Amino acid sequence: MDPLGHIQAKKIINRIFIFDLLFFAATAIVSIILGSVFSGKKGLWGAIIAVIVLLVFALFTPLAFKILSRKKINPRKFVLFVTGSWFLKLIIVFAALIILSRFTFFDRGVFAWTVFAGAVGVLGIEGLTVFLTGLPKVEERKEETDE
Repeated sequence: MDPLGHIQAKKIINRIFIFDLLFFAATAIVSIILGSVFSGKKGLWGAIIAVIVLLVFALFTPLAFKILSRKKINPRKFVLFVTGSWFLKLIIVFAALIILSRFTFFDRGVFAWTVFAGAVGVLGIEGLTVFLTGLPKVEERKEETDE
């Protein structure tokens, strides 16, 4: 990436990281309070487990951005890898749902709604941040197009 594009990518990374963590903290507080109030100890455990899953979910894209932005990579591949990281996030959530479906010590409803609200919120924040900040415009060099 060119220096301007690199600066723009860092700006996107930092904004996503901050907004994801703020949303994560708000979701954690609300889900733990509501889960324990409406479903007692099982609801509290459902919210805590969902918050752990959401933490991994929320940090996955900023970490992918940080790792990929350190390397010189074609902007198209960069966007492809970041989009792929969103797909991997969904796989992680579904794997967590499958593994946790065997246990009964937590409220599944609290867990499911917390994960759903958190996942939709995080993806929305990340998508809007990239959309509103804008990806850097990169012009291809003539040598790259001739290959």
